[in-house]
Amino acid sequence: MIHDSGEVPRVPMQLASGCLVASIQIDLNDEVLFRFKRDLLEEIRLTQTRAVLLDVSGVDIMDRVEFEAICEIMRMSRLMGARAMLVGVKPEIACSLMDFDLDFRQMETALTLDQAFQQLKLNGESNGGRHESMR
Repeated sequence: MIHDSGEVPRVPMQLASGCLVASIQIDLNDEVLFRFKRDLLEEIRLTQTRAVLLDVSGVDIMDRVEFEAICEIMRMSRLMGARAMLVGVKPEIACSLMDFDLDFRQMETALTLDQAFQQLKLNGESNGGRHESMR
């Protein structure tokens, strides 16, 4: 989806409790995913964050190609030293992704952002309360 101005929409990101949270609330397509990948990796570099939460609770439809692109972005984040977690997958998306016979073994997930922050806190990834707005 390209806005009337011709610009590809951006995925908003913010630092919360020492984690970079990317809240995907727009339709996914090749252009959006490419820009998101570039923006996210640059934010990881600039903020030197140790954890990234990809919140997809606002995504209603995700096909195999889009899911694989998200997985690739998560792997790239890990290569840059940031733990990556997929958050908020809706039941209908989970069901459809299972039909694709994909490998989920190395993917960290959480149902909600609260659960994700709790998982990070248990593993010492969160810095306990810092909250900064990025975009």
